[in-house]
Amino acid sequence: MPHKKKQIIIRAVFFALCFIVLVSAFAAFSVYGKGAAEDPNRELTVLEIWQIDSFEGGKGSRAGYLKSVGDIFHDKYGAFVNVKSLTAEAARENLVKQVTPDMISYGAGTYGIESAITSKDPYVTWAHGGYCLLTLSENAEFSDVSPENTVINAGKDNLTGCAALFCGLENAVMEKPTSAYLKLIAGDYKYLLGTQRDIFRLKTREVVFSVSPLTQFNDLYQNISVTSKDAKKRYFCGKYIEVLLSESDKISRTGLMSDIKVYDDEMSAMEGIEYEYTLKSPVSESVRKELERAVANNDINFIKNLLK
Repeated sequence: MPHKKKQIIIRAVFFALCFIVLVSAFAAFSVYGKGAAEDPNRELTVLEIWQIDSFEGGKGSRAGYLKSVGDIFHDKYGAFVNVKSLTAEAARENLVKQVTPDMISYGAGTYGIESAITSKDPYVTWAHGGYCLLTLSENAEFSDVSPENTVINAGKDNLTGCAALFCGLENAVMEKPTSAYLKLIAGDYKYLLGTQRDIFRLKTREVVFSVSPLTQFNDLYQNISVTSKDAKKRYFCGKYIEVLLSESDKISRTGLMSDIKVYDDEMSAMEGIEYEYTLKSPVSESVRKELERAVANNDINFIKNLLK
């Protein structure tokens, strides 16, 4: 084959390959570029969640758990989640300054956030704890529980006084969480009115103990509410909450509970309980103060009427 003719063929093949590459790249851009523009799931969206630990959990970090759910959510919908831990007071101060996240996860007794909620459904409960009586003996009957032999874990920002009032222990001594647990361990008191957190404290201590769940009252609900005003972000917030609820079988990572039974140890006694009175929904500061005043006055009837 003449040299000149050979060069012409090589050039033709080269240009043909370049043409094929360009056409393929254009086609790929047309498909994926257009899809990214039209599909909101492909656009970069970051959701900010505030996690408020207004009551003691069980173990692990609730903020960390929400972030792990965010990773699953990202794999499914392409949006990202940023979780920040705040105190209830810090959250209220930010909201007053018009600094608002896209979602807030908070305990039911947390006040001052209700005006920031933008979703039609004001809240969804994604986890909960519970109050219980604990004693350092096996198969205890709890028949002699009294204010004199019981110490109460005062909790953080939850209404422990309501729980004590509902079970007739309103005159028992209240101590800070760790102090109450240590007084039980030391034998200063026979019983401890605590929560699921105290169960994990005792399990870590590797002591024998019995659990009697309190069914009269509960406010240890971890709720989540949408606070974003942006329509696209509210859409993604709804999808995130769907994923959060779908992962309920993994709730034991937090030491809390959900509607699905996940424990086969002492914590199993705390699952599947129907409470007589509950505080689940976001409350105003005035309602919170009314509840605290009723506890101080031992006015259980007022509390029952308020919680109906």
